[in-house]
Amino acid sequence: MASPPSRFGERDIRPKAITEAIHALYAARTAGNGDEYASYFAPDARMTIVGNPALNPGAGMRLGREGIARHLENLHEINAYLGYDIVAIVADGDKVAVRWTAEVRFLDNGRVGFYDVLDHITIRDGLIVELMHFYDTGSMGIARGRIRIA
Repeated sequence: MASPPSRFGERDIRPKAITEAIHALYAARTAGNGDEYASYFAPDARMTIVGNPALNPGAGMRLGREGIARHLENLHEINAYLGYDIVAIVADGDKVAVRWTAEVRFLDNGRVGFYDVLDHITIRDGLIVELMHFYDTGSMGIARGRIRIA
């Protein structure tokens, strides 16, 4: 039985294509290439980093390719991304979940942290229209010195 036609652009027709696109997206993200990263997003896309802005000033919503690209570039001004690994990609229709890990050095204090991350992605016409980014904000707050532990 043939698969139903995809509702999305050529990038998302096959699981292999989704996997390749996700790997390219995260390579651009961790390299700090804001324009390349943003090219995977629709012009009116939303990217939300879930978290408390008191612990992570980067938390909040970014709108459009320009806002998403600049946010990524700002992250790379304060962090060095030492490595990452895509642990799992689950795609169902227009939804993709990506579980990944990142090793990050904070340039202000030199501390290094390892973070588990989960991104929920919604795709329309082969482009990301929404990305919700979840990570361990408590560990990040401790590493940044924003949460003191006894």
